[in-house]
Amino acid sequence: MNQETRRTVYHLFKNFAQKSLKSYDVQKLKQAYPFHRLFFDEMGLLAFKQERSVVTRMGQQLYPELAGCIAREHYTQVALEYEIAGQLDKETTDTISRIVRELRSGQRQPNQAVELAEVYTAVAIPQSAPVEVRIIADLYIGDFPQGPFFAEIKTPVPNLDICAETKQKILTFAALYYQDNPQGYLAFPYNPFISRSEYKHPFTKRVMDLQSEVLMGSEFWDILGGEGTFAQMLEIIEEVGSELRKG
Repeated sequence: MNQETRRTVYHLFKNFAQKSLKSYDVQKLKQAYPFHRLFFDEMGLLAFKQERSVVTRMGQQLYPELAGCIAREHYTQVALEYEIAGQLDKETTDTISRIVRELRSGQRQPNQAVELAEVYTAVAIPQSAPVEVRIIADLYIGDFPQGPFFAEIKTPVPNLDICAETKQKILTFAALYYQDNPQGYLAFPYNPFISRSEYKHPFTKRVMDLQSEVLMGSEFWDILGGEGTFAQMLEIIEEVGSELRKG
């Protein structure tokens, strides 16, 4: 990332941390979570409480803002919470719903190529009156080189409902942009399993084609900002964290 993007990312991290960190009374925390003292000292108890208070805000605010910032260094058509609307015939929407339903119930295995072939076949031969469809992209890049880019940025261990909803959005996005080589992904800001080969979360594996439509950790950030972007972000995190701890 260039120096301007690096400065912006630095301030995003710093401002988010400063606004998110809260002051807690350690004695009250001990009373509120007495059994946690089996595992945590006072600093650990404070860290536990802080983590629980910020994790939701990270998903709703920090990750999308970071993604938008990094993408804007390279692309001009970048939007967060981007509404995508259009018309698809009922046969296409029914095909998408059927695919998602079968994946969710375990009746079929995820395979992006097969799924897209079914959807594109339905799109190419309309058989009924069109219906309005609407989805919201966490991140949209209209001038992505391979084709319009759509990403749902979610926790790396999403529940089954989120997986199914994301698949529905990705296939709907693909149908609306089928002539433009659409790039639809479920994106994880980090991977708690460390490596892709060790990723074991069952709901994601049941619904999503892991190899073709899931970006994990560094893959997500590097596809937006170029190789090494994730490593640079980690350096900035260490820099900001060290500064905040020094007070």
